[in-house]
Amino acid sequence: MTDGIGEAVRRAVSATRGHFHYESGHHGDLWLDLDSLFLDAARMRGWAAALAGRAAGLGVEIVCGPLTGGAFLAQSIAAELGIGFVHAERAVRDGTVQYRIPSALAAGLAGRRVLVADDAINAGSALGLTLAELSRHGAVPAGIACLLTLGEAAGRIAAGQGVPLLALAALQRGMWLPQDCPLCAAGMPLQDRAG
Repeated sequence: MTDGIGEAVRRAVSATRGHFHYESGHHGDLWLDLDSLFLDAARMRGWAAALAGRAAGLGVEIVCGPLTGGAFLAQSIAAELGIGFVHAERAVRDGTVQYRIPSALAAGLAGRRVLVADDAINAGSALGLTLAELSRHGAVPAGIACLLTLGEAAGRIAAGQGVPLLALAALQRGMWLPQDCPLCAAGMPLQDRAG
């Protein structure tokens, strides 16, 4: 992914190196402030159009994204393709993170081919939980689209679903289970930004 659009995505994101706790429970050495990706609506429209072009042959009927960044991207891709859009809302119940599609939006998902979009895919927790929620409603995954991947999780999830991964850019980072984290072993303070 050395093309101009991938480089533009990488330049647009604000990255901080350190020792972080991710939503998935993993520890890592890179935190991204993804809000900066959405500041320029025309630029975002171009990125959404690029992803829509890559998804054009997949028979997608609906695009779904986890709130917030994934939903913004999903809605833009859906507009480019001229198809429906739904979103999955993050909720924490009894200490467990879930993504739920509002019932009014979920009613028409059964049997429909859905492209799942997210702004960035790191450990893949939001993506995996959104895919599980779509499955719960009988939707059929058609592909996964994102602006940015970090590490290999997105590719593994796509392969596990038997769908293509459409990504505009990639960044490398270290990610470990807490008990295997070299940053913990080195005594580096942990920052929890998982929310």
